[in-house]
Amino acid sequence: MIKNISSLIGIGIYPILNAAQSIELEKQSLHSSEDEWSAMKQVGYKTSLEVLKDFQELKPVPDNLSLLVLCGKGKNGGDSLLVADYIMRKMPRAKVVVLLAGSGRDALHSLTEKALKEIEERVSLHEWGKESGQSTLDALIQNEFGEAGIIDICIDGLLGLGFQPPMKEGLSKIVSLINESEGINVRVSIDIPSGLSEFQVNDELYFKSDFCYLAGIPKLAVFKRHSAITRIRFIDIGLMKGVYGIDDSCKEYYLDSDCLDVFKTLRPVNAEKRVYGHLFIIAGSALMPGALLMSVKAAIQSGAGLVTAFAPGSIIPSLSAQVPEAMWIPLPETNFGTISARASDVILSYINNATAIMAGPGLGRSRDTEMVIQEILQKTNVPILLDADTLVPRILEIIQKGKHNAKQIVLTPHLGEFLRMTKLANFSFDPENLIKIIKNIGATVVLKGAMTRICDGEKIYINTRGGPVFSRGGSGDILAGIIGAQLAQGYSDVTVASALGVSIHGTAGEYLARNRGQIMVRTTEVLDYLPQVIRCKQLVT
Repeated sequence: MIKNISSLIGIGIYPILNAAQSIELEKQSLHSSEDEWSAMKQVGYKTSLEVLKDFQELKPVPDNLSLLVLCGKGKNGGDSLLVADYIMRKMPRAKVVVLLAGSGRDALHSLTEKALKEIEERVSLHEWGKESGQSTLDALIQNEFGEAGIIDICIDGLLGLGFQPPMKEGLSKIVSLINESEGINVRVSIDIPSGLSEFQVNDELYFKSDFCYLAGIPKLAVFKRHSAITRIRFIDIGLMKGVYGIDDSCKEYYLDSDCLDVFKTLRPVNAEKRVYGHLFIIAGSALMPGALLMSVKAAIQSGAGLVTAFAPGSIIPSLSAQVPEAMWIPLPETNFGTISARASDVILSYINNATAIMAGPGLGRSRDTEMVIQEILQKTNVPILLDADTLVPRILEIIQKGKHNAKQIVLTPHLGEFLRMTKLANFSFDPENLIKIIKNIGATVVLKGAMTRICDGEKIYINTRGGPVFSRGGSGDILAGIIGAQLAQGYSDVTVASALGVSIHGTAGEYLARNRGQIMVRTTEVLDYLPQVIRCKQLVT
């Protein structure tokens, strides 16, 4: 079993590198043009597979898929051409149009020219000159894609890591026009959205991609902003493995689903349920029984050996039959259907059986609830996860002042809850600032969002898996149950449990979106995809 987060560096957790570090790493790893070409071919192949899977978040991939490739003169352009190449190999009826932007074909990098020769007989090739504009693009789209002018996928390979703003006029024009075009279903960027850089200010122009496929290295530019500007995917070609160890100067790491490889083992033949922990869940109220139900279902399906749910007695009969695998303990409640202050006596009478505690989803905010959680914190020494209604200033104060006996604590707020519990009016996602705040709290924090940041007060681990499919009620309740199950199974480092839980949840969300779409789904449907995550098997083809 993984004992600390550092042991996952290089096998699912990778340092986020700035442009200079990324360029240096490529020089160290790719010693010749043959090495570079091999790397580009890997990027093209692996990215093409991901693009076709991600497209299914919108709709099934049509046999006559239409692509517009924006090819710059650098190696990013070559990557984009190779992505198109592999898509055409898989889908022979695909229609591909390549638009060379910049100084024309003569200016192409030798490897980009090589990639173009691979596909030029199967594509329609055009050039975008300095004088090109709206009429040029309109004519191209109408001539190549018909009156409807619908382009299924636009692939951005214009600019790469070496770009520094401002963008040249010809390129800025095509980026602006493509950003504004209503006839493009999905926009994707290879390696980095064109125009984006570490030095960019917020109002500067960049390619507004729906998906960005980081080629081999997690690059700082796409992580610098407060919220995600695109759905980020990491294309692993082996550059990060074993090259960088733990560097104290690196504060941010990318969390990839490769860390879930730790589950690729069979359980011992003589293992029994107590080996895999006993999670106590304190949650639910008369107004929000579903939050408890979702957390319990998630914990049961995420590997915990035993799960006991503590909830107001009035809601247990309607819930217990739905999850017979859990044990259900009724708690005294208030007239408002929330647990009363006397509930702590009941919970503590069972406490010696717990290996971890998770509390909060649907619990309701009241002074009684706070008193129960405070007493649990002070009288138990197992890891505790606090979510939702337990994330209030008074409970945070107990944690900050060390007036608790909990072995380790995980807090799982979204941004609004984070601001509420810390009493901050606003917040900067600057790494040093976040680390300072979390270190002062004295707990591991899972700050949920389009980019979920896990911070232990020393480092930040960023997860981008999941996406807008989780923009619905109950997603956080399921995440809390999944992380709670990992805590219960005995990870001595709660940051590891948090990282695994977030990765399981996010990857299952992607599988759900790719198979069922992002919109017409229920939150609990993500539970159906947990087995595919653990077994590393996806349903889509």
